[in-house]
Amino acid sequence: MTRLHRLHRRHRRARRGTHAIEFAMCLPIWLTVISAIFDFGWLLFHQTSLDAAANMGCRSASLVDPGNRDQDVALVLAEAQTATLDAMQQLGNGACPDCVITASLVGSAPTRTLVCVATRSVHPLVGLALGEHQIVATQAARMEWQY
Repeated sequence: MTRLHRLHRRHRRARRGTHAIEFAMCLPIWLTVISAIFDFGWLLFHQTSLDAAANMGCRSASLVDPGNRDQDVALVLAEAQTATLDAMQQLGNGACPDCVITASLVGSAPTRTLVCVATRSVHPLVGLALGEHQIVATQAARMEWQY
């Protein structure tokens, strides 16, 4: 055996167990990074679902006739709330008992706009990196019926 081989074997013997120690030191960092990725993905899933539900609900309500002299505005606002909640169930979020959905008419004819705001709290999936968040989605749709 050459002298180089002996030095290499001695060096390898001296480093036994160092890989396990390095792994044990890096494991908490990696677990935190992985849990942060899961939590941010979970948060973004809920944000995009809420955005889509608010868009679908606001668009659906903008097609409802508010009546002459705004006699049926309450129907438009109720449609915005129910359509948004229905869209949230269709998009996979399930029932949303803590959701707050508000709708309001802005402006006057012929530029009247329906503004829908949906708010909900999201609990983290893992919880190591993020806590509970309040997410908000705002959508606006031009009213189809303008008197």
